[in-house]
Amino acid sequence: MTKTPLRPGRRWLAAACTFPLAAVAQAVDTDKVHRLPVVEVVHQAPLPGLDVSVEQYPGNAQMRSDAQIEHSGTANLADFLNRSMPSVSAADIQGSPYQIDLSYRGHRLSPLLGSPQGLSVYLDSVRINQPLGDVMDWDLVPEMALADVALIPGSNPLYGLNTLGGALVLGTKSGLTHPGTEVDVSFGSHARKRVEFGHGAQWGEGWHGYAAGTWFEEDGWRERSPGHLGNAFLKLGRNLGGTSWALSYSYGRSNLIGNGLLNQSLYDTQPRAGYTFYDQTRNQGQLLNFQLTQSLTPNDQIALVAWHRTSRRTGSNGDVNEDWAEWIEDCEKPGAPRCTDPAAPGYMHHNAVLNVSQARHAETGATLQWTRQSGAHQFALGAELARGKSDYDQYQQEAFFDANRVTQTVPGEALEHEVSLRGRSTRLGLFAADTISLAEHTQLSLSARWNYSRVRNDLGHPAPYERETFSYSKLNPAIGITHAFTPAAIGFASLSQGTRMPTSLELGCADPAKPCTLPTGLQADPYLKQVITRTLEFGARLRPAEGVQLTGALFRSESNDDIAFMRSGIAQAGFFNNIGKTRRQGLELSARVQRSHWDMRASYGYLDATYQSSGVLFGPLSTASKPNAFHPGTRMAALPRHVFKLSVDWRATPRVVVGGDWLAMGSQVAAGNEGGSRPKLGDVAGYGLLNARVSWQISQGWKAYLRINNLLDRRYVTYATGNEDAFPGGVVVRPGDDMGSARFVAPGMGRGFTVGMRYEWR
Repeated sequence: MTKTPLRPGRRWLAAACTFPLAAVAQAVDTDKVHRLPVVEVVHQAPLPGLDVSVEQYPGNAQMRSDAQIEHSGTANLADFLNRSMPSVSAADIQGSPYQIDLSYRGHRLSPLLGSPQGLSVYLDSVRINQPLGDVMDWDLVPEMALADVALIPGSNPLYGLNTLGGALVLGTKSGLTHPGTEVDVSFGSHARKRVEFGHGAQWGEGWHGYAAGTWFEEDGWRERSPGHLGNAFLKLGRNLGGTSWALSYSYGRSNLIGNGLLNQSLYDTQPRAGYTFYDQTRNQGQLLNFQLTQSLTPNDQIALVAWHRTSRRTGSNGDVNEDWAEWIEDCEKPGAPRCTDPAAPGYMHHNAVLNVSQARHAETGATLQWTRQSGAHQFALGAELARGKSDYDQYQQEAFFDANRVTQTVPGEALEHEVSLRGRSTRLGLFAADTISLAEHTQLSLSARWNYSRVRNDLGHPAPYERETFSYSKLNPAIGITHAFTPAAIGFASLSQGTRMPTSLELGCADPAKPCTLPTGLQADPYLKQVITRTLEFGARLRPAEGVQLTGALFRSESNDDIAFMRSGIAQAGFFNNIGKTRRQGLELSARVQRSHWDMRASYGYLDATYQSSGVLFGPLSTASKPNAFHPGTRMAALPRHVFKLSVDWRATPRVVVGGDWLAMGSQVAAGNEGGSRPKLGDVAGYGLLNARVSWQISQGWKAYLRINNLLDRRYVTYATGNEDAFPGGVVVRPGDDMGSARFVAPGMGRGFTVGMRYEWR
């Protein structure tokens, strides 16, 4: 066999992968190291039972508690992940705090239809990615009820579908873990108001209960972008002998307006402006969840989760009418209607279309898991079965933009029913795992999961319904090992495989000849292949001194038949397509230092995200003469290479804590210019944000706080792409003019203040 020389990127990865294990192999004076007690536990599968400490997990898993979330002073869960977790970055594409697009190790988790999702999300062992497009609805998470947050890295097959880059695992509070009362009231810039309440209680004979709620409202920091939401969470349970059960119910509702990207010419003069209005999303969701844990013998345990969840999303947005856009450019050409002719098909009063969509989802499922401890082995066998339905309807109406670029419907024009989808899906998962203690300081983890998914779509209206059925299956394995070289130096390594099966949305929008409008148009389309991702990870955890924790990890994740959304015009029209092979590889370093009055965290992440095949990324600016082509090594857009995070808290007095954090993001490639054919789009410049906070414990139970985000009022953007510009400088383009290409950006929020009062009684 001929050996192929390593390319430079491979040489640095190969050399770097040997560093953590070589470092931990060096001798450590254990007499000078005091091992801290292990308190953080990682579920190796969504259900409890197959649990290990963080130090024994064969990957760089991250754990945070509700106390750490509250103390961070972040606006919500997505903001906390962006500012706290290594290798996480965010893009504020919509301009709403609850419609944030997150990336972890180059894999996305977004509420936006069309984003290539790569992370699974679990709430109390129930997967809550929405079935239509695997999107994440941040606004439906009961944040006040969260007890802990875990970010599980890699393509762990035990976490099922869509676990390509990792899994976000959320656990909720109970009357056992959080007895007492919590109330938090805050006010902030842009008329932002938030009220949170939580109460837990215990009764005799093992009974316990918990209730929580959140109300949020704001005018929005960008023009015409108000939002409000409310959610409630209830849990009742009982622990009696070897039996533990809990029944929980969560409900959320929101009305958010996020007006999306802004053309560069308008951003330069009015960074808080919107391009067109309004892009409105109304969400409503419910989750009923029953959890049971039963000890059969001292070494055997059964865990069961059964759930039923529903959600409803109504969206509306004004979009540029593509027929009008063509008429604007062609109306002065010979044979075309005159630009001033009111009877022309694309006259000014029809320069927009109003898109309205309605999506309804329902899913019922159960997961059963048996675990057994037998000598050096901890076995687990389990099965998951879920059935769901998705009903989707899209409507369109002729409209026009007024002088403020607000979409107004044309009098007398009807709202026409364009597309209808009735989707039905079934997924089945069978999994097995074994955690083996090979020696006193060495643990081997073996696991595998077989996934089967069947999607049936009925698509139609106004045409008759046409049925299409797709089936997918895959067996995904994983192996991991941890070894304690000393009590203060632990190395780990893992190799895992995960899959993402195409969703109803992607299968209904995969024909280049029939582009659909997201989140609006769908039709029966060609077959899409499932995405298969394999992840290799090496790393080490060190405790060189008391109160000091160091972690390092290197990873490489390769996806075959990755799926991307191809834009096909000035509007949101496009189609989904397999684009071949992609690679995401990088380095994570983190440290925590705790002293008597100081608590410091720092992390650095390096990400090299590239395409590893050749093709063309279709988009509104991609033409035959200037295609946005990619080749092996082409860098993927919207993913910063360097991310640095620093958080410091100082207890100035027994009652006063002063702190802050610094977030530094490196530059990123603008979407639409991956191949370099549109240098006008440029790159997205890196930026640094400084946030400050101070809290005062007034008396037992009462605490006041002040938080200032973007203290230096830094002006920055988090995302950029290219498109044709119908409103250069905010003014509608004139008939006969060429609608030129322009850069569109996602502005970052300026300085913002929050003051609040918190009450805790335990």
